[in-house]
Amino acid sequence: MYYVNPVLKTFVRTKQPEGRGKYIRLDQNENPDGVPQWLFDDVMKKMSPQFFSIYPEETVLTEKYADFFGLGHGCVTLTDGSVVGMGYVLKVFGQSGKNLICATPTFGMYKVYADMQGMNTVFVHYEEDYSFDIKKILAQINEDTGLVSLVNPNMPIGNVYSENEIRQVVQKAREFNAQVIIDEAYYYFYDKTSLNLIKEFDNVIILRTFSKMFSLPALRLGVIISNEKNIYYINQYKPHYTINSIALAFGEAIIDNHYKVVKELRQKFLEGKSYLLKALDDASYSYLPTEGCFVCVYPKHKTAEEITEELKNRGILILCGKGDSTGFLRITIWDKKYMKIFMEALLSIDN
Repeated sequence: MYYVNPVLKTFVRTKQPEGRGKYIRLDQNENPDGVPQWLFDDVMKKMSPQFFSIYPEETVLTEKYADFFGLGHGCVTLTDGSVVGMGYVLKVFGQSGKNLICATPTFGMYKVYADMQGMNTVFVHYEEDYSFDIKKILAQINEDTGLVSLVNPNMPIGNVYSENEIRQVVQKAREFNAQVIIDEAYYYFYDKTSLNLIKEFDNVIILRTFSKMFSLPALRLGVIISNEKNIYYINQYKPHYTINSIALAFGEAIIDNHYKVVKELRQKFLEGKSYLLKALDDASYSYLPTEGCFVCVYPKHKTAEEITEELKNRGILILCGKGDSTGFLRITIWDKKYMKIFMEALLSIDN
């Protein structure tokens, strides 16, 4: 019998949902409208048969990104989505037998990658009111720790870690030669960043994506930021030509027009968030405070499963909480027009 990695033999993976294009998509933290039309039109003018006839070249976008954020060119590498970048980090720095420490619930791929590496995942739970005590993570960091993950803001709950809390985790992890991944997928919805720690500590790795605020999940473009040595090791593992030229062209256009793009997209998001939270308050729904582009809402009358299914029947997708977030409705926050449609449907169903 042919050899198969024994870890993969025991995996149970669920396929991502497809056929979602016909729905109002409030389930996977996407912007249903995508990038601004003017940006799309500008980039698409560059597309030609010749454009597609050359292998992708990452240097220009890598250097533009680094320059914009005041980083050395060797401190940034691009990835085909931040979830793949996450895999690179776990592959390069994840030592078999060591522990990966992370909150729960959080983005599920951290445990998947840890399992693939033969690492043990140590979950740190929220309090009953869904506040988070950073001391619980600090207490778990020891000689068995290889990696610590802090998703900031954390998905699906929406809480954030302060700079002081992150600094405490980084300092203690460093005592045990452990790396800290700070996942900033939802940066721009929450405008605080840990970039300043890159220059101070050698065990900080930041992940970012163009999928969320920049609305390009279909193009799979992410960024890993760290010190030059860490990025060198990641690039030693990373294959050539994994990021397509269309993604690179859109990435360059976004950085070239950064302030305009962020202002336009963030304004729509903030208007939608303001409307949705007020509507939930007016209807006496309870929800968790959030700094992300999503909110967890407690149903009032029907179950989360019943509401989610009926919303789907009406052409609206949301996420029904599972595991440590069972009982919640998680709704993507975006343009006000979608928040109105959602609230009208929710009030009609959950009565």
